[in-house]
Amino acid sequence: MQITSVGGSYDSSAEVLTANVTVKNLMQEAIGTPDGTMTAPNGIRVFFSTGPTVQTGAGSVSVANPDGYAFFTAADQPYFTYSEILDKNEVSAAKTWQFDVPTTVGTFTFTLLVQTEVQYLLVINEVLTNPGGAISDVNGEWFEIYNAGTLGVDLQGLVIADSAASGRRPYHVIASSINVPSGGYAVLGAVVDTVINGGADVDYAYGSALALANSVDALKISRVYGTDTLTLDRVSYLNAAVSAQNGISRELKNPALDNANMDGSNWADASATAVYGAAGRGTPRAQNSAYVP
Repeated sequence: MQITSVGGSYDSSAEVLTANVTVKNLMQEAIGTPDGTMTAPNGIRVFFSTGPTVQTGAGSVSVANPDGYAFFTAADQPYFTYSEILDKNEVSAAKTWQFDVPTTVGTFTFTLLVQTEVQYLLVINEVLTNPGGAISDVNGEWFEIYNAGTLGVDLQGLVIADSAASGRRPYHVIASSINVPSGGYAVLGAVVDTVINGGADVDYAYGSALALANSVDALKISRVYGTDTLTLDRVSYLNAAVSAQNGISRELKNPALDNANMDGSNWADASATAVYGAAGRGTPRAQNSAYVP
């Protein structure tokens, strides 16, 4: 985050310092939103972690017009709210900040921190719907999630589901902590036992909660938000001959691409040289063999 004053003035008779302050988002993720679309109820809150503290001169300085006071890192810290969604490198509208500053004060300092909702940039990056060979679908299915964001994400508490011809199955809540660092991967599969799942290094087992059809299906990961769920990413496929080949995963060519259609040109089969376990083709928890910069 970058906090910038874009102009200011001092009224010596009223002893009030005025500054027009903007917030710039330097992260990959959008801020002020849980999903990139919905504005977070509390917006983007810039709060005073310390200060204002007088460094030279005499007297005390205080924030004159905060939007409120709340507990962030301590009690009764003043804050300003920016009720916006800011994408990467986007700058907010300017907001007027005022400080009560006696003329006897020379300089003062403060420390600002930001509290806000951050969009999770999780991408369904690779999917094996049909393990094939001696590995059953019940044991061998898996999919990979890539974190395209700046911040690490813990998957615990997020929900996953698939939707076959009969409709969407109930959401499964990810029950254990799975930390996915920026630029990192996590593999979710039916079982973690590499002896029976074909050799995939699975970080989390969802058991029978998902069952990826070898025909038509969709897969999604969502965030629980209040009493609702917000979709973070979703992929689907209609062509079994393309997306449910025996023992071959489908790989997204680049995590920045639109990944909604697994049958489409943004996806490709795992390379014949990308072998994991005994005979499976795919790159679980690694850069895809089909990756194109």
